[in-house]
Amino acid sequence: MAENTLLAARQGDVQVLKGLLGTNQLNDDVKDVLGASPVHHAARAGKLTCLRFLVEEAGLSGNTVANNGASPAHDAAATGNLACLQWLLTQGGCRPEDRDSSGATILHLTSRFSQHELSDWLLKSGEVDPGATTDSGALPVHYAAAKGDLPSLRLLLGHSPKCATAESLMASWGHGSSSPPPPTFPFTSTTFTSTVYHGRHGDPSSGTQR
Repeated sequence: MAENTLLAARQGDVQVLKGLLGTNQLNDDVKDVLGASPVHHAARAGKLTCLRFLVEEAGLSGNTVANNGASPAHDAAATGNLACLQWLLTQGGCRPEDRDSSGATILHLTSRFSQHELSDWLLKSGEVDPGATTDSGALPVHYAAAKGDLPSLRLLLGHSPKCATAESLMASWGHGSSSPPPPTFPFTSTTFTSTVYHGRHGDPSSGTQR
């Protein structure tokens, strides 16, 4: 039954979810094997109406975290769903400074996955810190440099030109193996939260893998 609930969340099928709520089958205990909730699945699929229903009407937590510490806002950031990200940060209880288990913020993820529109909105909001580092010492700009992502570099350095040294950027530049490629669609049903942006990866500031 959990898979049916998660599928409905991914598809934005509010009617199915209402039926599940009416039979007490929709609650915060419903998660996939990686600890992602229906709210995570709706956020990563860009289903804003469904996302709002789950939090506002069904009473699910908007800032619950999966096994790897990722919030629904992390998922929306990585998949480029701006409307869902904006709602989660303003209405859903998520915070721009929230970190997953590797220390990554949502700005790390928008930079890592070349979500330029989201990075631009986050930076203009003034609510994110481009100087925040992951547990391995990586800045958002290091992820952009590791991919050779010039638009992301322009956004980040244009906002905070002193957030990284030239030496660290040169060390990161082009280390594609240390920063996974952007996600491809469609995601498999329950693998996103750990495998798309938390598979084996390294510190792009040094080009090493862990």
